[in-house]
Amino acid sequence: MLRMFPFISPIVFILVVLVLGFVTPGYSHLNHTISRLAIEKYGWLQSLNFIQLAVALYLTGNHLALHIKDETVDEIIRGIFRFSSAFLIIAAFVPTDPIENVPLDYTILTPTGLVHISLVTIFLLLSPIGIVRLSQILIKAPETARYTRYTLIAGFSALVGSGIWFAFYFMGVLLEYRGIFQKAIALPVLIWLILINYTMMRHKHRV
Repeated sequence: MLRMFPFISPIVFILVVLVLGFVTPGYSHLNHTISRLAIEKYGWLQSLNFIQLAVALYLTGNHLALHIKDETVDEIIRGIFRFSSAFLIIAAFVPTDPIENVPLDYTILTPTGLVHISLVTIFLLLSPIGIVRLSQILIKAPETARYTRYTLIAGFSALVGSGIWFAFYFMGVLLEYRGIFQKAIALPVLIWLILINYTMMRHKHRV
């Protein structure tokens, strides 16, 4: 079950976000972010959704470290996924602010909203290191080597997309579409997580 959970988790995450977005009063998939779901009517479900994905990331790091079987990068692998997991858990407990279609201004944020935005910014600034190191590590095992290029593409596409998303948010550009833009940024990364775990499951079954 622990082997299958990281594979199933991102699929569950996507489905929960999709369903909650449709049943939450006043929520718009086009307009509102994923984090916004955590402060709406069924917010506790989205908080649990963040936590279950965080657990999946933690387990993915452990499984990938065992799969690569290289002691020189073992702690690097685990560290990357533990950091990402911790970020998601914090996001679950430190909610975003319910900002509507106005340009992002730090002066209007609540303390928790400021922490939430700051954590996202820190994560994005540090992510290039993790993306590059992870792509270098995946090539060490034949089963995961084929995902080296996709890791770079998905990782840096998400990074660049997030930079554009923040720039548009600050400038007040296309605010009515910021929700769907964010989801489009996140989707390739979630697909990456599904593919990596599927590959490790298949290899584990064969051996």
